Amino acid sequence: MERQALHDRFITLTWQEQLGNIASTLGKISQQVNIPEQDKLTTFLLREGALMIEWCASNVPADYHLELAGLQKELLAWKESFSETNARQLLALHLSNQRERLLEMSGLLTKGENLAEA
Repeated sequence: MERQALHDRFITLTWQEQLGNIASTLGKISQQVNIPEQDKLTTFLLREGALMIEWCASNVPADYHLELAGLQKELLAWKESFSETNARQLLALHLSNQRERLLEMSGLLTKGENLAEA
């Protein structure tokens, strides 16, 4: 999706839906990061996730700003190093955990609930 079109659609969502969309992007990354043929898509999705965090920052409660800023920095750092063989599995696990955390923050997943149970 073109970046401007993504932005225009994204900013119409509630902050909870925005975090849900970011969580979905993290889920996509964690599912396909171990496929070297998908490296270009992985790079794109890491950048997209970082952009979406930037776009939602003003809508999300202040309690979450520091955590989201850290995640944004991580996504941009991973963009440069995920292609190392040993890093792929670590990134997949990390983003899967971050996905659940975003869903908890948004209220779309209750604390302690596991996505496998939902």
